[in-house]
Amino acid sequence: MKHEELSLRARPALAALGRYHPGKKIPGTVKLSSNENPLGPSPRAMEAVQAAIAGLERYPDGSALTLREALAERFNVSPDEVLVGNGSDELMMLAAGAYVDPGMNAIVGAHTFSQYAFVTRVFGGEVRVAAMPDGCFNLEAMRQRVDAHTRLFFLCNPNNPTGRYITETDLVELMRMLPPHVLVVLDEAYADYAEARDFPDGTQLLDRFPNLLVLRTYSKIYGLAGLRLGYGFGHPEVIDALARVKQPFSVGNLAQTGGLAALHDEQFIQRSLETNRAGKKLMYAELQRIGYEFYPTEGNFICVQLQGPAELAFEVLHQHGVSVRTLGSFGLPHALRITIGTDEQNHMVVSGLEALRKRMG
Repeated sequence: MKHEELSLRARPALAALGRYHPGKKIPGTVKLSSNENPLGPSPRAMEAVQAAIAGLERYPDGSALTLREALAERFNVSPDEVLVGNGSDELMMLAAGAYVDPGMNAIVGAHTFSQYAFVTRVFGGEVRVAAMPDGCFNLEAMRQRVDAHTRLFFLCNPNNPTGRYITETDLVELMRMLPPHVLVVLDEAYADYAEARDFPDGTQLLDRFPNLLVLRTYSKIYGLAGLRLGYGFGHPEVIDALARVKQPFSVGNLAQTGGLAALHDEQFIQRSLETNRAGKKLMYAELQRIGYEFYPTEGNFICVQLQGPAELAFEVLHQHGVSVRTLGSFGLPHALRITIGTDEQNHMVVSGLEALRKRMG
């Protein structure tokens, strides 16, 4: 179909935006490209969602009060310090919508979740990028990019896609040194999997630092990526600012009901942690045996370094029944991110990586 030239022009800021590239699912393969829970959804959440289907004619509670109260009790905060969203992605967008104007800027790492830069640019903000040597955030280099126009400072802990983490000591020191006009958005999507003794719990720092926003998600440990449910903790004034730019019904009835049930599914959470722990141990040993370099991880995925382009590795693993994530969009063209799966799935990955090693010599 031919179209006449459109006179309507989108905002100039959109020229800086690229489309998000999700992890691929190739038909006939096991999807280990999006860090989803290999055990499936929380059984308690599934049961609760099925029971709630009969109420789909009703609008959801726009404030998600029951879920917020449950989250507040679980994390020892007040309900007015909690906000839920359509995935934690929505909360990132709300943070930018509440604090970023054209001429303002946000600080991000070079190899981290692309949504941080995306939400900043949506509102016409400048994105300032700091290098990440060895897959780690260089907090001092990031801090040096802060000025009077900085509004957001994005950190992912543990980091997606490298799995590296920021210690509690380093995070506290950063918070002490940053000016109060900068909101630190601490994305803890994978924090449930972290085992390092010096890994920080952002919710424990909220009383000390009012310019901290901590984000978490139901997409990983609870296996509810398809329900799109995230939650955040912050100072009441920060939460109020985000709530003012939020759509009233962005979190549906099924998401709220499933999220409430999953929060108390301790048996499933423990199974998920045990599966990830065993899978990580296996993958570490096999990667070392085959001869691949990788970053130690505190998440439910492993970032593997390659000698050649990741696209070849993607194809070889595809031939062995597995879909993984190439990291060119993260600025790492010679790396893969592989979700830690079940024992069977992990052995499929190992077979594929063995074949890749033989093919590359």
